[in-house]
Amino acid sequence: MPVPRATVVIPCFNHGRFVGEAVASALAQTDADIRVTVVNDGSTDGTTPRACDALLETFDPELVRVIHQDNTGLPGARNRGARDADTDYLVFLDADDTIAPDFVSKLAAAIADAGPESDRVSHAYCQETLTDRAHGTWRVPEWDAELLLITNLHPVTCLVRRHAFEAVGGFDATMTDGYEDWEFWVRLSDHGYRGVRVTEPLFFWRRHSQETMIHDAVTRHDQLYAQIIDRHRELYDARFEAIARRCNSMLRAFDCNWIDETGTPIPLQYLQKKTGEAHHAEQKAAALELQLAAARERAEASRRVCEAQRAEFESMAGVRAHRKARRVVDTMPGLLRRPLLAGVRGVRRLIGV
Repeated sequence: MPVPRATVVIPCFNHGRFVGEAVASALAQTDADIRVTVVNDGSTDGTTPRACDALLETFDPELVRVIHQDNTGLPGARNRGARDADTDYLVFLDADDTIAPDFVSKLAAAIADAGPESDRVSHAYCQETLTDRAHGTWRVPEWDAELLLITNLHPVTCLVRRHAFEAVGGFDATMTDGYEDWEFWVRLSDHGYRGVRVTEPLFFWRRHSQETMIHDAVTRHDQLYAQIIDRHRELYDARFEAIARRCNSMLRAFDCNWIDETGTPIPLQYLQKKTGEAHHAEQKAAALELQLAAARERAEASRRVCEAQRAEFESMAGVRAHRKARRVVDTMPGLLRRPLLAGVRGVRRLIGV
């Protein structure tokens, strides 16, 4: 198989502190010919534009390109980065994420090994490892064109054939509120393309704050899903019965079609209650651990004060003399020791020790 050539498109909005890591992971690809295009999408934090320009000093400017533009949103920035690419493949990598060194080579191999219908393979995708404030691995499902009409199957960071990307018109630049990648996969599928899966975690998604673009999109799920259906009305209408059966079967399989007046599945309510109790117990345990740590610090501080006071006491001349006299007396016979001990005690009272 020839060495795959790919352009890694990195849209960047106010993520200048991370973008260098994303570029480094792209250029670290093994057995692949890589170009990188960073699109500063109208960043407003005052530092990201300079951070993007600094990439040209850190990395080979023959391999890295930086574009500055007014803010268009994520899909528009990705389209702009892909516009001038002349490589066989495209990779869309957000500025705060990274990819493994063999990301491109392994996904390109999966496309090449797709068999007689490989010309209808539009992209290859892999598992996603969550990092920073998130943990775990999204073990993405096998490609399923019907399931794709119900839920997204994989992250946007995958290896896309450029000719397929251009054939369907790239990302919908109007979907700036989220789900633009899901809509793009549906559009590829509607044009007869399909994806292939690599069951390895080669993509690393970083959650560095409580609020994320994915979280924001999920809060608008109904609105965004309605947009996908509206853009592919004929496809959804034609598959309506299959989608309805599939959704109902999934509800049954997940024990989620026994509901009460709240509209929430009863087993799910029980699970949410137990999860809440476990979370509360974890918070309580964490608070107790903090209290215990504070008590340990106070005890250690008291110990250090006592040690300092003891050292000061032992350094006093009278104390040293008393200790020396006592050692001498302890070596004497008993008949002499008793009167001498009485004298030592008398001296001790006089010197206040």
